[in-house]
Amino acid sequence: MNSLRKVRKAKGLTQEEVANAIGVTKQSLSLYEKEERKPKFETLLKLADYYSVPIEYLAEIPSGLTKFVSSLGNMTYEALQNAIVIWAYERNIVNAKNTHKQFMKVTEELGELAEGINKDNQGQIKDSLGDILVTLIILSKDLDVDLLDCLRGAYDVIKDRTGKTVNGVFVKEEDLHE
Repeated sequence: MNSLRKVRKAKGLTQEEVANAIGVTKQSLSLYEKEERKPKFETLLKLADYYSVPIEYLAEIPSGLTKFVSSLGNMTYEALQNAIVIWAYERNIVNAKNTHKQFMKVTEELGELAEGINKDNQGQIKDSLGDILVTLIILSKDLDVDLLDCLRGAYDVIKDRTGKTVNGVFVKEEDLHE
């Protein structure tokens, strides 16, 4: 099964729903999924956006090529996030039915971070922080939530926040007067 069909089925969508959403006929989408016709680049972009998956995954760019291109220079956070999402889709990890299991992976990695901090083990701390990010990225795909949008939203909330640090913890201005 090609990636177009795989993602659609994983999201629990019908061909008709997807076709209507991106502005193609159900017949065209069916032909794309059967690999009897290649979608135009613009259509592939619409599908990637609609499914919230990297276009590289839908275009079925070999992971070896993606790794090679990635190794050519420093990756941006967004490029690294896309590489992680591709990796997770290639291994059939992303699945809305397994959201609770992916959430448990996040909490498991948090526990390992706590252990690393308690033991002052810098290697374990770095490994755990990386693993937490990976599991959060995958969880966000399971939940069909854009993690970068969440991060931008959180920053918008805190960027103008005032307060002060008390015993190593930032306390919001409004909480200082309670």
